[in-house]
Amino acid sequence: MVDLDELKANAGEYLEDADYLFDKGHYNSALNLYFKALVAICDYIILRDTGKLPRNHTERFRILQSSYPDIYDIVDFHFNSYRKAYLMRATREWVEVLRNDVHNLYYGI
Repeated sequence: MVDLDELKANAGEYLEDADYLFDKGHYNSALNLYFKALVAICDYIILRDTGKLPRNHTERFRILQSSYPDIYDIVDFHFNSYRKAYLMRATREWVEVLRNDVHNLYYGI
């Protein structure tokens, strides 16, 4: 079973690598890793508080919406941006919003 330390380490690694790519101007790649970090942080919070991990994005979103509405709003907003990045180039300003949200959540856990 995945434990909290592993989830936090994964989130930290994604965040560190995303910051590196962000600083190099590789915004689409950074966006992908920031979103992975965001999901790992959400899973950490859910596992910490419930003892269970969500099975997929749908279940994760449902849990967040009902139990963590503030985090749900952040994830929902960025999920749409994450999907848009498949079709278009992300800008520094676009990714910076995600970066700030992920940093705030990560350093708050």
